[in-house]
Amino acid sequence: MMMKINNLLVVIAAAGVGKRYGSDYPKQYANINGKSVIERAVKPFINSEYVSKIIIAISKDDSQIQNQDFYDSKKIELVNGGDSRQESINNALQTVKEDYKYVITHDAARPNIIEADIENLYKDIVNSSASCSFLYTPVFDSIKKIGQSEKTENKNNFILVQTPQISKFFDLKKSIQKCIDENVESPDESFAIEYSNLKLSKVKGRRSNIKITEAEDIETLNKFLTRSGIGFDLHKYEKGSGIILGGYKIDCDYKVIAHSDGDVLLHSIADSILGASGQGDIGHHFSDQEEDNRDMDSLEIIKFCLKKLNDLNLEIYNIDTTIICEQPKINPHREFILKKLSDILDVPINRIGLKATTSEKMGIIGENKAIAVQSLVNLRDKK
Repeated sequence: MMMKINNLLVVIAAAGVGKRYGSDYPKQYANINGKSVIERAVKPFINSEYVSKIIIAISKDDSQIQNQDFYDSKKIELVNGGDSRQESINNALQTVKEDYKYVITHDAARPNIIEADIENLYKDIVNSSASCSFLYTPVFDSIKKIGQSEKTENKNNFILVQTPQISKFFDLKKSIQKCIDENVESPDESFAIEYSNLKLSKVKGRRSNIKITEAEDIETLNKFLTRSGIGFDLHKYEKGSGIILGGYKIDCDYKVIAHSDGDVLLHSIADSILGASGQGDIGHHFSDQEEDNRDMDSLEIIKFCLKKLNDLNLEIYNIDTTIICEQPKINPHREFILKKLSDILDVPINRIGLKATTSEKMGIIGENKAIAVQSLVNLRDKK
């Protein structure tokens, strides 16, 4: 079934104070590379054409919500949350006057959802007879039940439940009220639906959809937020007086045959930057058919790439490169090249990998007639 435009209500629980997070401010306002956790959690719903309203349940003492980038969005409504997640969700549902068939519930502390999660949940609940569909991931670690004696459980009998979850609006509203009336605390909406003996359905989620609970979870999340690009460049040699690698001149009996200055290392890195940021490749921006690009300093190419990153609010997190050649030997120059790369790219040396190898006397490189470089760059949102 096709999803209907502007058909979904979203409720986000954001009233928690995050005691386990160990900070002076709630975890939903922790900074992740320039954006708060809650900004990242809300963004997919703001951008979704299927979502018409987003109700965020906040603490009555919240003083930071007005500083968030979504605050002025026409989709956003704020309500006071309660002392528990259940109360916060209930408060939000009680304010709804429109006739919504479905409601998506989500945690402000889960900042790494994607629109496919929303679509998969919607399709599942529409195509099933369930009152609630939730995301889950399998359990991969061993599980022990603690008590007077610890007992290992069969992990295949368990799953980990995530948000977002999607429920039939009135089924969820009645189920949460039932929990409240009977003094039963529901940890999530699928529990409330289950408690009312209504049918559940599940959709496999992603392990990267982590919930921020402790400070170390931020570092874990950062590993999922990088964008990767691969670059490769190869040029032939001819007799000469030296080559340039990473802006560093190495004296030798060769020079690189190239339209520009032939810095294969910077060219490879530039291509990986452009690839990771979705900006094409060097040839697209600096054609070797244009005379204006002849003998171009590769530093200008890198400056162009870094400006592209700045415009996209991205920065280089780390780089890994491999130089492939028979001559010259790279190891005596390695530290100088690393320092040069660090200065040019504004990346700490401990985030730059620089390796060198040969082609074992095979092919054009093995005949000492060419040099090649392969690079991998990881980008992240700028802090």
